[in-house]
Amino acid sequence: MRRVFGSFLIYTLLSIGAVVMLMPFAWMISTSFKTRSEVERWPPIWTSKNFSKTWQLKTNVSRGSIGGLDWKGLTLREALVLVQREAEQNVLRVQIDDDPVYRGTITISFPEDARLFRGKLDKDSFEDFSNALRKSTKQKEVLQALNESPDAETFFSRFFALYLHGKDAYLDRRNYVELVEKTANSSTEQIEVLSRYVSRIAEEHKDEFSKFMESAKKACADVVGSVTIFKKGKTAILELTEMESIRRELNLWIEKLDTVKLSEPLRGNPVIRLYEQRVLETVRAALDRLETYLFVHRFFQTVQGERVGSAVVKFTFMNEREKKNEFLLALNQTDVPNELKTIVEQELNRSLEGLAERVEKRIDEKLQVEFATFGFENVRIYVQQMKQLGSQLLNLLNSKSLNLQSFESFAVLKQWLQSQDSAAAGVILSKMEQLSQGVEDDEFFRALKSVCSEIDTIGKLRSLQSRVQSLMRVVKAPDFVKEVRLKRNQTIELVLEDVHPVYLEDERYNVRVDYTFKEILGNVFHNYVAAWNSAPFGIYYANTVFVSTVTTIAEVVLCAMAAYAFALMSFPGKNLIFGLFLSTMMIPGEVLLVPNFITISRLGWIDTYYALIIPWIVSVFAIFLLRQHFLTLPRELQDAAKIDGCSHWRFLWTVVVPLSKPAIVTSALLKFVGSWNAFLWVLIVTNKDKFRTLPVGLQTFSTDVGTVYNMLMAAATFSILPIIVLFLFTQRYFVQGIARTGLK
Repeated sequence: MRRVFGSFLIYTLLSIGAVVMLMPFAWMISTSFKTRSEVERWPPIWTSKNFSKTWQLKTNVSRGSIGGLDWKGLTLREALVLVQREAEQNVLRVQIDDDPVYRGTITISFPEDARLFRGKLDKDSFEDFSNALRKSTKQKEVLQALNESPDAETFFSRFFALYLHGKDAYLDRRNYVELVEKTANSSTEQIEVLSRYVSRIAEEHKDEFSKFMESAKKACADVVGSVTIFKKGKTAILELTEMESIRRELNLWIEKLDTVKLSEPLRGNPVIRLYEQRVLETVRAALDRLETYLFVHRFFQTVQGERVGSAVVKFTFMNEREKKNEFLLALNQTDVPNELKTIVEQELNRSLEGLAERVEKRIDEKLQVEFATFGFENVRIYVQQMKQLGSQLLNLLNSKSLNLQSFESFAVLKQWLQSQDSAAAGVILSKMEQLSQGVEDDEFFRALKSVCSEIDTIGKLRSLQSRVQSLMRVVKAPDFVKEVRLKRNQTIELVLEDVHPVYLEDERYNVRVDYTFKEILGNVFHNYVAAWNSAPFGIYYANTVFVSTVTTIAEVVLCAMAAYAFALMSFPGKNLIFGLFLSTMMIPGEVLLVPNFITISRLGWIDTYYALIIPWIVSVFAIFLLRQHFLTLPRELQDAAKIDGCSHWRFLWTVVVPLSKPAIVTSALLKFVGSWNAFLWVLIVTNKDKFRTLPVGLQTFSTDVGTVYNMLMAAATFSILPIIVLFLFTQRYFVQGIARTGLK
């Protein structure tokens, strides 16, 4: 019984130990299959939605046009993107507030009670609404948007952007509740201050004044308790029902604060008038913000008379051939010169990715040949300078609604620039005079036209390429959806026809993605593909295999020779030298980094394979391991070899090494694994990807911003895979080598 219990206990402990040891590897593999949001989830989970057939996506509708946004603090790139969006007023943007979507069939379901309005609201209706709104609100930003909006749709866009868009939205639940709390606290402070002016109240009204101030203070405290609960909710913006509830609370609050119930003599007191100004008006301003939205929202709902019903927009990803066909179709509809179209079509046969850059390079080469007749030393630099001049000139002409073709000659163009009273025109004129020196005016003007034509063409190609690359194949859609795009795998753009997007921005859409079995596999291994493509891992793999193989072979050869000398040969000082060898194992490797680096630098081996291989082709531990194994071989074998006339060299490679295969494989495996996982030394002596190895490549996923753990784990998995396979095939020799040498 004891024996059975002992065996059970031993096997239980071994099983627990195995689970504990394998847990990190299992978690690494599990993480490599997860999406970014699942990695950041707490508590952590083992599963991943990448194995699911359907995803339900969290989405937000981008409300309002950019006219209601604050331009301060935007970068140039962000501003240009916003300008491009401003030009597309017919696009409804649905932001995926979830993991990006890279494949599958996406379905957007409209709510059953969804309504819309086709066309634009007539001016008379908008004028009546504007007059009513001016009478009902004191919100300066709303009145300003109303005065600056040419039509109802522009106003609605700016209004909803102000109230519902971004972290500073007026009706963001945290913002508005904090406004009410701040108003209540400020009102309480003002009431306490005004209560001290009781001496200015007539004697017969002091008691009435004190009771009123106490009730007003209590009302401020009560409203904070009743409104604070709305800080928590399912959505960032207050729900319509929540707005109605808050409005009732605020109306009740104002009713308690109102001075109408005070006696007539007391209401005429200056202290009460100051109370109305400092307390009552601020509370009414907070309520006015909410009531203004509800007023606009009610009118907005009455405008939308057409029911959408249970309509859906269903679309999927295009393949490369479909995108190329769409690109060619759109290209033929543009006014790009035929000569340039030929170049574009040639480059399109290669790939749509990077098309504009390749076309630009070929056109630059063509321009260099054309400008070579001007006699300049460096034509490439001259082309770049001409392109800078062309960009500045086109920007100026576009701002004046002109084009270069409207100028008959170079002289006319210069005369027009001289007539412009602007710094930009002066800079352009100065550059033109500088670049046209030594060139005939007609030739320079023709060259300038060629450059401007190239700039215009490349701009059109970039815009067209961006549109086509994000274009989706529509499977099903209502008649008002003309086109569907998916930008950066996270922003769905519905291009609408005869419907302004503002009339669909007030809806909440159910968005899901359905995957086929093949697409599920694509999701599962997406992190592996993305990790491989995020850095030149092909080069890293080749370098790692080459360095590890060469280092291992060199170490086995050199260490076998040294171990043979220490084990089977006799020479003066053998034990002393061997002891010195072993003593070097007590020196930490980090201590040798600096002298080794200095040596490598002096030899000029930085960013070479010599630095990765030469310092690590000898290992004292390997010499010690093989020596211990060589000592276990029968001495009679060496004596017999001597009698047969066998040399040390032949005896080592024909007798000793074959008999020591387990120990040699163990030494080689340890060296190969160590070389494969080497990080610090490789990081120090290499600066180029051309010579770096896999462990250094893994740092691609760790930056100052954070670590992309799912891709890092995927890269780590395919990095250690060869080591695991190697160990599975050589574990028999590894165990034999450890057992025969007696090492623990």
